[in-house]
Amino acid sequence: MKKNISWITILDIIVYTVIIGFVAYGKSQSNFGQEAFNKVIREDGWVEYLTALFLLLGAILFATKAVRAGKEKSRKKIFFNALASFVFVFGFGEEISWGQRIFSIESGEYFMQNNYQGETNLHNLEIGGVDLNILIFSNLMFVALISYFIILPILTWKVKAIRKLVVDYGVPIPRLHHIIVLLAVNTFIPLAINLIKESELHELALSGILFLILINPAKKIRDISLTT
Repeated sequence: MKKNISWITILDIIVYTVIIGFVAYGKSQSNFGQEAFNKVIREDGWVEYLTALFLLLGAILFATKAVRAGKEKSRKKIFFNALASFVFVFGFGEEISWGQRIFSIESGEYFMQNNYQGETNLHNLEIGGVDLNILIFSNLMFVALISYFIILPILTWKVKAIRKLVVDYGVPIPRLHHIIVLLAVNTFIPLAINLIKESELHELALSGILFLILINPAKKIRDISLTT
């Protein structure tokens, strides 16, 4: 008897196909040099808008969870989900430079002088010789992602106190396939492409996989917390 394929599995396949497809396309174009690769990850292109879309959907999902937590009067879940929704909204806004190019809004004097792309966003700012994109959105983000995708899942399964916090705050934990795909893609990109702005593909992979985690996080954590 054939087992029906769930809509979650179909969604996983679609998002993974989008991610891997653009990474493969980026790799093929990178063989022709930086200029060809730039057309893949250009501003207001498919990669940027898909990244923004995943972030927006993530913000909506977290906001929905916060509202649901409000009905349950769970302050911890309200706090976490509202904060996470804000972070995703911020990421969405930064990705599209807060609609600057969409609505043809000119950058203010401060951003023209301190943003190396002349755009109204924070991640391209350079203040006192410090590139915020490298400091916050690359180095610190790398630490955060290792903590979330590697350290937190291990601690959640091994340490009861951490597991309780995860359940109490409603933190979505990635499944094994989320971790494997993210590590595989983010290892492949710098090894196979290694060009300027390859980070755009990293952002697409991350936002897409985070969206999948929110849709279908590891569900056995609550069961374990109740039996240990």
